[in-house]
Amino acid sequence: MDRKTIERIFSPDRLAPYLRKHDNNFDKAIEHYKANIEVSETFYPLLAILEVGLRNQMDYQLQRKFNTDSWYDNNDFIKIVSRFQIDRITDARNSILREKKIVTSGKVISELSFGFWTSLLDSKFERTLWKKLRLAFPNCPKTIRQRKTMSSKFNGIRKLRNRIFHHEPVTWNIDVIRNYRDEIIEAIDWLDKGLLDWSNDIIRIDEVIDKRQSIIK
Repeated sequence: MDRKTIERIFSPDRLAPYLRKHDNNFDKAIEHYKANIEVSETFYPLLAILEVGLRNQMDYQLQRKFNTDSWYDNNDFIKIVSRFQIDRITDARNSILREKKIVTSGKVISELSFGFWTSLLDSKFERTLWKKLRLAFPNCPKTIRQRKTMSSKFNGIRKLRNRIFHHEPVTWNIDVIRNYRDEIIEAIDWLDKGLLDWSNDIIRIDEVIDKRQSIIK
């Protein structure tokens, strides 16, 4: 495709950071744009495993705390949380209803956003939820299994996840990419001691970085 067509499809604003990175060399900018898509793709397996694993581990602990699989409707839970969490639960329920499906606890849990789950690690829940939620990370060393550590870790990953899912640039620095890889891998390992071994055959970030590093640098 010619430059005019590419700019029309992807927009000049979206391509501008890549052009700045490569001193307005359009060919290199487009190659970097494609590399960003490919590297972003390699994070999907890790993010999928982490996000689903995190919400199910936390859901399990909340079920135990409130003695119900619909803990999100429990009055004691509602008294603890803030408007943000209540609104996200409402959004999840409305989304299910819009699809003309029956609202079940399993559907609500899967519909709740990653931001909802990470918000439950906020400091305001240190004395109310953390004692039970810490058990969602059984393979994390007890010396570092602190609410503040978990909140920082998972909110950092959430920001990367949102950039990738909104097709934003993430490939300005290879060391940063590899650091994110390590952060996610460690977080997955915290959820269960066997989960990382189970995941290894679909982790190919290093392979793609090696392939694309000349254009990223």
